[in-house]
Amino acid sequence: MIQSIARSLTFTEFIDFEDGNEINEYELVDGRLVLIPEPDDWHEEILEFLSFMFELQYRRQKLNYSVRKRNALMIDNVRGRRPDIAVIDRPATRREERRPGIRTAPKLIVEIASGNWSTDLVDKQEEYEALRTPEYWIVDYKGQIPAKYCQRGKGPKVIVLTLSDEIYQKAEYLPGEGVPCSTFPSLELTVDQIIEAEE
Repeated sequence: MIQSIARSLTFTEFIDFEDGNEINEYELVDGRLVLIPEPDDWHEEILEFLSFMFELQYRRQKLNYSVRKRNALMIDNVRGRRPDIAVIDRPATRREERRPGIRTAPKLIVEIASGNWSTDLVDKQEEYEALRTPEYWIVDYKGQIPAKYCQRGKGPKVIVLTLSDEIYQKAEYLPGEGVPCSTFPSLELTVDQIIEAEE
């Protein structure tokens, strides 16, 4: 059980960790396991919708990408996250030896804000920026991020962070507005479609 782990874990040990409960998912923060909150149905509908839309895009454009859902992403040797969605480069061949987890910077990461929204907004933003992930979305579907952390007030929104000169530039999109996607420029989604998880 998790209570019995008294030492720091490496990312490799984190990948192999099992606590005997199939429902529990963890992230690795400074060598320590942190339990991820169980997502609600709405959260999962958004995850499935966006995953499907991204997959359609890379297949239509014949891009050598893949979509991963909650796969372990290596930040460094003692930190690992499980982004809700990560769009990554597909390995060159299916036969090449693959280590578990994502070990390169994704093209696009999406976090769907839940009770731990502050982690998405602060810690993960810094980590994904340091990885040089070009695009990072935070879907605040319940409008729970406090106004003081928002450019355009409290309420449902999609926050898009794009890397420019190794620093994230932040933009917020509200219901009724389209959400630009630099990873898939031809993808046309509105905040409403994302939050309602329907075309």
